Amino acid sequence: MQLIGEYTVALDEKGRLRVPTALLRQLGDKPDGEGYEFVINRGFEKCMTLYPKSVWDAIADKLSRLNRFNQTNRAFVRSFYLGAYPVTTDSADRILLQKPSMDYAQIGKEAVLVAMDDRIEIWSPELYASVAAIEADNFADLANMVMGGGADGVGDMDFTGL
Repeated sequence: MQLIGEYTVALDEKGRLRVPTALLRQLGDKPDGEGYEFVINRGFEKCMTLYPKSVWDAIADKLSRLNRFNQTNRAFVRSFYLGAYPVTTDSADRILLQKPSMDYAQIGKEAVLVAMDDRIEIWSPELYASVAAIEADNFADLANMVMGGGADGVGDMDFTGL
Protein backbone atom coordinates (compact mmCIF):
# COMPACT_ATOMS: atom_id res chain seq x y z
CA MET A 1 0.00 0.00 0.00
CA GLN A 2 1.42 3.35 -1.03
CA LEU A 3 -0.65 6.26 0.25
CA ILE A 4 0.30 9.81 -0.72
CA GLY A 5 -1.06 13.30 -0.28
CA GLU A 6 -1.72 16.07 2.22
CA TYR A 7 -5.26 17.09 3.08
CA THR A 8 -6.58 19.82 5.38
CA VAL A 9 -9.90 18.82 6.90
CA ALA A 10 -12.41 20.38 9.27
CA LEU A 11 -13.70 18.69 12.41
CA ASP A 12 -17.28 19.06 13.52
CA GLU A 13 -18.36 19.82 17.10
CA LYS A 14 -18.33 16.08 17.94
CA GLY A 15 -14.73 15.60 16.81
CA ARG A 16 -15.55 13.90 13.51
CA LEU A 17 -13.56 14.45 10.36
CA ARG A 18 -14.36 13.37 6.84
CA VAL A 19 -11.64 11.25 5.27
CA PRO A 20 -11.05 12.79 1.82
CA THR A 21 -12.34 10.82 -1.16
CA ALA A 22 -8.94 11.04 -2.88
CA LEU A 23 -7.39 9.26 0.09
CA LEU A 24 -10.12 6.63 0.37
CA ARG A 25 -9.72 5.80 -3.33
CA GLN A 26 -6.11 4.89 -2.63
CA LEU A 27 -7.33 2.32 -0.08
CA GLY A 28 -9.38 0.50 -2.69
CA ASP A 29 -13.04 -0.42 -2.79
CA LYS A 30 -15.16 0.03 0.31
CA PRO A 31 -16.49 -3.25 1.70
CA ASP A 32 -20.12 -3.71 0.62
CA GLY A 33 -22.43 -1.96 3.06
CA GLU A 34 -19.60 -1.32 5.48
CA GLY A 35 -17.13 1.45 6.20
CA TYR A 36 -13.37 1.49 5.97
CA GLU A 37 -11.77 0.10 9.13
CA PHE A 38 -8.83 1.82 10.80
CA VAL A 39 -7.00 1.93 14.11
CA ILE A 40 -5.82 5.23 15.55
CA ASN A 41 -3.01 5.58 18.05
CA ARG A 42 -0.63 8.23 19.31
CA GLY A 43 2.07 8.94 16.78
CA PHE A 44 5.50 10.39 17.17
CA GLU A 45 6.08 14.16 17.40
CA LYS A 46 2.63 14.88 18.87
CA CYS A 47 0.45 13.62 16.03
CA MET A 48 -2.00 10.74 15.75
CA THR A 49 -1.51 7.87 13.33
CA LEU A 50 -4.39 6.35 11.39
CA TYR A 51 -3.62 2.81 10.27
CA PRO A 52 -5.74 0.87 7.77
CA LYS A 53 -6.86 -2.21 9.72
CA SER A 54 -4.76 -4.60 7.60
CA VAL A 55 -1.62 -2.55 8.29
CA TRP A 56 -2.40 -2.39 12.02
CA ASP A 57 -2.92 -6.16 12.11
CA ALA A 58 0.49 -6.76 10.50
CA ILE A 59 2.21 -4.48 13.02
CA ALA A 60 0.32 -6.07 15.94
CA ASP A 61 1.44 -9.50 14.69
CA LYS A 62 5.08 -8.39 14.77
CA LEU A 63 4.66 -6.89 18.23
CA SER A 64 3.09 -10.08 19.54
CA ARG A 65 6.32 -11.92 18.71
CA LEU A 66 8.49 -9.66 20.85
CA ASN A 67 9.94 -11.13 24.03
CA ARG A 68 7.74 -9.66 26.77
CA PHE A 69 10.27 -10.66 29.41
CA ASN A 70 12.51 -7.89 28.02
CA GLN A 71 11.77 -4.59 29.78
CA THR A 72 12.53 -2.46 26.69
CA ASN A 73 10.13 -4.52 24.58
CA ARG A 74 7.38 -4.26 27.20
CA ALA A 75 7.85 -0.49 27.47
CA PHE A 76 7.68 -0.05 23.70
CA VAL A 77 4.59 -2.25 23.26
CA ARG A 78 2.84 -0.48 26.13
CA SER A 79 3.65 2.94 24.64
CA PHE A 80 2.67 1.87 21.14
CA TYR A 81 -0.77 0.66 22.23
CA LEU A 82 -1.35 3.66 24.50
CA GLY A 83 -4.54 5.40 23.41
CA ALA A 84 -5.15 3.06 20.46
CA TYR A 85 -8.74 2.50 19.38
CA PRO A 86 -10.58 1.16 16.31
CA VAL A 87 -12.66 3.41 14.06
CA THR A 88 -14.84 2.73 11.04
CA THR A 89 -15.99 5.33 8.55
CA ASP A 90 -19.68 6.09 8.71
CA SER A 91 -21.98 6.55 5.70
CA ALA A 92 -20.50 10.05 5.16
CA ASP A 93 -16.89 8.69 5.29
CA ARG A 94 -16.30 10.33 8.69
CA ILE A 95 -14.31 9.00 11.62
CA LEU A 96 -14.60 10.09 15.24
CA LEU A 97 -11.47 11.28 17.02
CA GLN A 98 -11.54 10.71 20.77
CA LYS A 99 -10.95 13.70 23.01
CA PRO A 100 -7.79 12.35 24.75
CA SER A 101 -6.19 11.76 21.33
CA MET A 102 -7.21 15.21 20.13
CA ASP A 103 -5.73 16.73 23.29
CA TYR A 104 -2.48 14.78 22.83
CA ALA A 105 -2.11 16.01 19.23
CA GLN A 106 -3.40 19.52 20.03
CA ILE A 107 -6.12 19.23 17.38
CA GLY A 108 -9.03 21.66 17.44
CA LYS A 109 -11.34 22.59 14.57
CA GLU A 110 -8.95 21.60 11.77
CA ALA A 111 -6.48 18.83 11.10
CA VAL A 112 -3.96 17.98 8.42
CA LEU A 113 -3.95 14.40 7.14
CA VAL A 114 -0.54 13.39 5.80
CA ALA A 115 -0.44 10.08 3.94
CA MET A 116 2.89 8.38 4.50
CA ASP A 117 3.42 5.03 2.86
CA ASP A 118 0.89 2.68 4.47
CA ARG A 119 -0.46 5.01 7.18
CA ILE A 120 -1.87 8.49 7.68
CA GLU A 121 -0.63 10.99 10.23
CA ILE A 122 -3.18 13.38 11.72
CA TRP A 123 -1.68 16.72 12.76
CA SER A 124 -2.81 20.02 14.15
CA PRO A 125 -2.12 22.58 11.41
CA GLU A 126 0.23 24.53 13.71
CA LEU A 127 2.35 21.54 14.77
CA TYR A 128 2.49 20.22 11.22
CA ALA A 129 3.67 23.60 9.92
CA SER A 130 6.53 23.57 12.42
CA VAL A 131 7.55 19.99 11.53
CA ALA A 132 7.25 20.62 7.78
CA ALA A 133 9.37 23.78 7.92
CA ILE A 134 12.62 22.00 7.13
CA GLU A 135 14.95 24.25 5.20
CA ALA A 136 16.37 22.99 1.90
CA ASP A 137 19.91 22.59 3.27
CA ASN A 138 18.66 20.67 6.27
CA PHE A 139 16.58 18.41 4.03
CA ALA A 140 19.63 17.73 1.85
CA ASP A 141 21.67 16.78 4.94
CA LEU A 142 18.86 14.55 6.20
CA ALA A 143 18.58 12.88 2.79
CA ASN A 144 22.31 12.21 2.79
CA MET A 145 22.18 10.66 6.27
CA VAL A 146 19.21 8.42 5.44
CA MET A 147 19.75 7.59 1.78
CA GLY A 148 23.45 8.18 1.20
CA GLY A 149 26.47 6.23 2.18
CA GLY A 150 26.41 2.75 0.63
CA ALA A 151 28.93 1.51 -1.91
CA ASP A 152 26.69 2.78 -4.69
CA GLY A 153 25.94 6.04 -2.86
CA VAL A 154 22.37 5.22 -1.94
CA GLY A 155 22.72 3.46 1.37
CA ASP A 156 20.83 0.21 1.70
CA MET A 157 18.17 1.18 -0.83
CA ASP A 158 17.94 -0.93 -4.00
CA PHE A 159 17.07 1.26 -6.97
CA THR A 160 18.25 -1.17 -9.67
CA GLY A 161 14.73 -1.69 -11.03
CA LEU A 162 14.08 2.03 -11.54
